[in-house]
Amino acid sequence: MTLLGMAACGQHQAVGRAHTVPDSADTGLVTSLRKSGFQVNPGYTELYTQKECRDYTYPVLKNCLANNPAAPYVSPIVKTWPDEYVDPAAVNAFGKTKPGYTGSFRLDPQDAIVLYGKMPPPGRYMSLQTWEFSQNGRWTPGDYDKWQNTPNRPVPMQYLFDTIPPDGSQSGRTQSVSALGDTVNNVVMERQAGYSFGKNRYFIVTPSSTTDHAVRKALQAQGVPAKDIFTEQIPSRDSYGPIGPLGMGSDAIDFVSAFRYAVPDAGQEAAADEWRAQPPLKVLRLRAPASLGPVQRYGALTFAPRTANDEGYLSDDLQNLLQAVCGRAVATAHLRSTDCARPSSALSMVDPVRDLGWSGPYCRSINMNCLGDEQDAIYWLGRPLPLDSGQVYAVVDTLATETGNATYAALSVNDSSLLAGVANILNPGLKGSADGYGNAVRNSGKFFVHYFTRDCAVLRGLPDWPRNCTSITTQMLPSHADTSAEGDPALHGTFMPSLRDYIKPGTERGPKSSEVLPPRILTFTQTGK
Repeated sequence: MTLLGMAACGQHQAVGRAHTVPDSADTGLVTSLRKSGFQVNPGYTELYTQKECRDYTYPVLKNCLANNPAAPYVSPIVKTWPDEYVDPAAVNAFGKTKPGYTGSFRLDPQDAIVLYGKMPPPGRYMSLQTWEFSQNGRWTPGDYDKWQNTPNRPVPMQYLFDTIPPDGSQSGRTQSVSALGDTVNNVVMERQAGYSFGKNRYFIVTPSSTTDHAVRKALQAQGVPAKDIFTEQIPSRDSYGPIGPLGMGSDAIDFVSAFRYAVPDAGQEAAADEWRAQPPLKVLRLRAPASLGPVQRYGALTFAPRTANDEGYLSDDLQNLLQAVCGRAVATAHLRSTDCARPSSALSMVDPVRDLGWSGPYCRSINMNCLGDEQDAIYWLGRPLPLDSGQVYAVVDTLATETGNATYAALSVNDSSLLAGVANILNPGLKGSADGYGNAVRNSGKFFVHYFTRDCAVLRGLPDWPRNCTSITTQMLPSHADTSAEGDPALHGTFMPSLRDYIKPGTERGPKSSEVLPPRILTFTQTGK
C-alpha cells in the first residue's frame, strides 16, 4: 500500500515548488508525434512528501492512504483536455498544480501518458504504478457491515469506505485507489533492458495496444532502443467484471500514477536528493488519431505469481524469542504483560491481500478504497494501538532480508488519526537487534526485535538499547488529549505499526506471505501506570 503523488485539477493556484517544466519536453519526439496526427500536451513532474499529506491530502480526502515514509513519490502532472471533467471536490488534494494541469486524469480509449528520462541513482527499489483513483457507485450496507464486524481488520472503517468529497452522504463517487496490474519496477527493467538506475527509460501508460504500438514506433524513430520502452497496460476487465467506463465524462473512472524510488545505495544519498529535487523526467499526454484504426483494448488483469523461501522452520525459534523478550522486559525494565503468560497468543499483524482479500479487483467490486495496493511487497499491518497510558510494544519477527525474502524491509510508524506514515526503521537498523537473545534462541540473526513507546528511556538495559527502540513523541504523533491536532480526534494518541518486505531476490515481486512468518506484537505496561 502506498500513498500516491497526485493532484486534482480545478481551482488552481500558483505553485511555489520547483517543477520539471513543460518546455523541457523533447522537441523531436513531440514534433514527430504531432506529424503523425497525435494531439500532444507536455506536462511536468511533482514531488510528494509527508508535508503534502498533512497540508493537502488529509484536509481534502480525510485519508493519507498509508504513505510510505521511506520514499517520496514523483507524480506525473498532465494538462487537462478541453472536454475533460474535473472534479471540484478533489481540487489540490495532493498539492497545488499549475493552472490547467492535474495529477488525476481520465483516459479515452486511444489516450496515453508517457513518462521518460533519466532514472534515479543506484538504490534498492524504483517503480512506476498506475491505480484507479475513483469511480461512480456506492457500497452496500452488507459489504460495509461485513468489514465493520471483521475482528482482525487493521484499518479503521472511515479509510476503507468514503466518498469524494469525504463523508458525502449524497455523493455517488467513491475513493478507490486500486491496482490495475503489476508495477514496472527495477527488476522488470533490468531483465528487459539491463541495469537501469541512472539510465534513460521510457514508460507508456495506455488502455490501447493500438496507441502503444504507434508511440513505440515514434520513440524508436528518435533512436530509442525497443528494450528501453515499457508499457503499463490498463486492462479492460478483471475477475469481477469490466474496468471502466473510460472517457472524459463525470461518470468515467479516473487514474493516478506515481514513480517510487526508495533506499539509495550507500554513498548515493546526496545524488538521490538532487534527483528528487529536480527529477530529470518528462511527461507527455497523448491522444492518438482516428487514422490509426479501431482501438484494441488490452485484455483481463493478471497478477504474476509470487514465491518465497519457507520460513516455517523458524517458527519454534520465533516462539522462543517471544519468551526471551518477555523475560528480559519483565526482569530488566520491570514491565508487565498479559501476553507473556502465553506469548504464542500475542497479536499478529495481517497481510491485507492474503488474509483479507483486499486487492484491486475485489475493492472495485464493492466500492472500497484499496489504499494503493500493489504486489511488490508484503505489507503487514497492525491495528491502532494506544500510547498515552505507559504502553510499550515489542514487534518481533523474522527479518526478510536475512531469510532471503526481501531486497529491503521497513518497519514503520503510522499516525492512525491521519493514516499517514511518520517514521521508518529500515533493515540495517533492525539487523542484529535479536542477537542479544542468542543464548536462548537459535538463528537469532534471522530475527529482529524493536520497541515502540513514548519514551525509550524506560527500556534502558535491554539488549541493543537504545537502537532497538523508537520514541513516538507528541511532535510525531499527537496525544489523545490534544484536541487541536489535525486528524480524527478519536484516534489521537494511537499508532499503527506496519512492516513492508519488498521484492524477493531473484523475482520481480514481493514474497508470498503464506511462506513468511507474520510479525508479532507483545504489549507491555509500565509499573505504576
